[in-house]
Amino acid sequence: MSNTPQTTAPLWLAAEDAAARAERAAGWHWAWDDGPADGELRQCLWTFTLDRPLSATRLTLAAQKGLPGVWLDGRLLHASKDGMAGRELQDLDLGDLAAGTHRLAVAVRTFHPFIQEPRQGGVGALLRSGDFFLAPRAADWRIRTGAEPGWHESDAPLDAAVWLPALLPAEPIDWLPTPAQAGRLMRRRFDLDAQLRSATLEITALGGYEARLNGRRVGDALLTPENSDFRVRLLLQSYDVTDMLRAGENVLGVTVADGFYASEAIGRGRYPFGAAPRRLWARLTLTLADGNTHVVTTDRDWQAAPAPTLFAEIYHGETHDARLEPAGWDAPGFDASGWDAVHTAPTPPCALMPQESPPIRATLTLQPRSIRRLANGDHVVDFGQNFAGWCRIRVRGEAGRTVTLRHAEILADDGQVDMRNLRAAQCTDRYTLRGDANGETWEPRFTYHGFRHVQVSGWPGELRAGDIDGVVVHSDLGVTGDLQSTQPIVQGLWHNTLWSQRSNFVGMPTDCPQRDERLGWTGDAQVFWPTAAFNMDVRGFTRRFLADLRASQRADGAYADTNPPALPAYGAHGWSDAGVVLPHTVWQHYGETAGIDEHWESMERWMAWIADVNPDGLWARRRDVDFGDWLSLDAKNLMEATTPKLLSATACWARMLGMMVQMAEATSRTQRGAHFAGWHERVVRAFREHFVRPDGHVGNGSHTSYILALAFGLVPKDLQMAAADRLAANIRERGTLLTTGFLGTPFSLDVLADHGHPALAVDLLLRTEYPSWGYMVERGATTIWERWNGDTGDVAMNSFNHYALGSVTGFLYRRVAGLASVAPGFKTVRCRPLLDPRLGDGRCCLQTDHGVIATAWGRDAQGQPWFEIALPEGVTGTVELPGHAATAIQAGKQRFSPRL
Repeated sequence: MSNTPQTTAPLWLAAEDAAARAERAAGWHWAWDDGPADGELRQCLWTFTLDRPLSATRLTLAAQKGLPGVWLDGRLLHASKDGMAGRELQDLDLGDLAAGTHRLAVAVRTFHPFIQEPRQGGVGALLRSGDFFLAPRAADWRIRTGAEPGWHESDAPLDAAVWLPALLPAEPIDWLPTPAQAGRLMRRRFDLDAQLRSATLEITALGGYEARLNGRRVGDALLTPENSDFRVRLLLQSYDVTDMLRAGENVLGVTVADGFYASEAIGRGRYPFGAAPRRLWARLTLTLADGNTHVVTTDRDWQAAPAPTLFAEIYHGETHDARLEPAGWDAPGFDASGWDAVHTAPTPPCALMPQESPPIRATLTLQPRSIRRLANGDHVVDFGQNFAGWCRIRVRGEAGRTVTLRHAEILADDGQVDMRNLRAAQCTDRYTLRGDANGETWEPRFTYHGFRHVQVSGWPGELRAGDIDGVVVHSDLGVTGDLQSTQPIVQGLWHNTLWSQRSNFVGMPTDCPQRDERLGWTGDAQVFWPTAAFNMDVRGFTRRFLADLRASQRADGAYADTNPPALPAYGAHGWSDAGVVLPHTVWQHYGETAGIDEHWESMERWMAWIADVNPDGLWARRRDVDFGDWLSLDAKNLMEATTPKLLSATACWARMLGMMVQMAEATSRTQRGAHFAGWHERVVRAFREHFVRPDGHVGNGSHTSYILALAFGLVPKDLQMAAADRLAANIRERGTLLTTGFLGTPFSLDVLADHGHPALAVDLLLRTEYPSWGYMVERGATTIWERWNGDTGDVAMNSFNHYALGSVTGFLYRRVAGLASVAPGFKTVRCRPLLDPRLGDGRCCLQTDHGVIATAWGRDAQGQPWFEIALPEGVTGTVELPGHAATAIQAGKQRFSPRL
């Protein structure tokens, strides 16, 4: 084997074994019928004959929209009740299979509540045992609808008149169902015979990777490479490894597992954005003392072997057998003579993009709040906080013992973890001990979970607090906002929102960290970003997310509603708005316009996509996927419009146009600013003519109708108080509760406080009955729930860690702490604290580019309010206290004691 550094370009090396290559070569055949996309279940039968028995047999089975039932010879193998499933893949262990004739019966779902595309279904299968493969073609299946009960039994009659041969699908199906694979160890030795000046490792993978150099881990970035649309963009990590190299023999070792590239994604199955196999790309650049440069790349001199990581899937968890770890495999002196030669893989179409955003890191370690032992011998650990990450265990036991960790947000009535709301995600890690007498420490490297509780089985003896940690993992953004309040609901809301942000800023801004979704829903992002920018420095994170959003933007200008686009949904109002709201938020919060310039052309195309077909100013066309005020309180089903969707769409359009005007002016795009100002006037006029009555009634009278209209300046000034009064009266009539969903909630309290109803805003903020933020806090929530009724609602839509409803936390910064920016970047502030006695005492610190802005508030011994603010040099502003005129303020600390 050559061990001399090379200067050739890196190759893409396949990270798969011979069995995986054979399975891909065996092929896959989709089958379907020519019936309409009517939502009816399809019943599918495949009869096959084996001329010899098979052992260790597995069946890979896939369908476009879910597999509610799978039977072999009348025996139930799998049943799925998850109506939210998209493309479903099952890899089933059949064990020994006798020679003779067998019948596979499959029920295939063809309906999804809000995914219309693809409009057809599809089913396929692959039977394998060792080097034997059997894959039915379309004509081998029989398919029908409306089969009678018992159709799946092995002896059920097969009437040829109704059980028709399947056909090839009418539309192409763009994914290849491939079961999860064990990881691969990949290594390259090389000699360094000259004095070294510097060394940089550039590395990425289609799959997840962990790099090691001379026995030490390279860097502290986790879950690399992070999720993206791998068809277009693949993030490339760069590390300074100068201090890790040595004279003489060196070894670069990499473990490659499934990672984001090869894990399932809801709606797209496994390998959601590219084909198998997994692949590795690396370039180690060595700059010598004499100025010469040598390069070690992924070339044919690498070797590979099975990894002890037997299973590593983002949603389902990680399985690691420590007995299979080759000691020293990643260090000099290891004998790799028995390792496999590497195979090259096709160069993917994606561009390699240097990662400029902060990486995912472990930022905190949590200790157990309690550990209980169940009657069955399992231990249940409560970390006291819902979070994203995993467990680190320290264990001593006999070789071959397997410790299993099952993660969940909540507990069932019997004290065990309740995993029902995780849907298809298994969220289970397994570690098999090697039997080290000194003990073993292990944590996953290629998966993560959203959880508070973990149920541990197989533990040798008694599990103690020092044996297990909770490792908190997220994109390592600097925390910029801190708010402390003596009012428990206020403090709980702020705390829960910050932790939901931590949990869901994992490479992408996800909707949830726990179930089989974890998608970059743009709707969640755009409503939350003004709050997110208070809590953390989101600049680099936003730039990276917007680059991915541009990469997936359709040629016609529509943005994907999930980023990367896991679902075939584009251009939804309130969702794709993120393409305008995020750059505007970053400019407002940090005063930087570079992001606007970088993203401008993309925003122009998105705005044109709406305007081209809606010349009258109402967003009536191009609303194929319409979520509306998602999860509003009164909705009886997911897609019900409790607020007219034409109203919310037009309001969102007007808001974006107003932002385009402001960003055009900030970047000297005078003509474009005038263009968008004209459109903004047209849309506002159309909204008022269509939805605002002379008495101030807006839309259908829903809370969100009023809130969006008032928040976005769509109600004429002379009607604003009347509209706000109507909103307030209806809130009172409903029992002082909000009925808003994702779109109305973020602006609700600001609208009330800004339009003459600050006391009602505080009433809602501090409410503890359902539905409210206080309801969550008083029921022990440590993060924000997806739904107001998260503890009692539909299990399939019960995430206990969603930040969307926490978007109102921006109100805490703006109106409780009194910190709002007037000029972009907090160069000028406007302080309008409510000073309501029910809000208690508190303080807030916000790190800006100008320095820390701090406020504090409370009541003195006589019960009179006080407010204090400290501004850094170069920042000015005004303080407007209830009932008092505005007071100009300069740098330094000032205290106000108004008499109310």
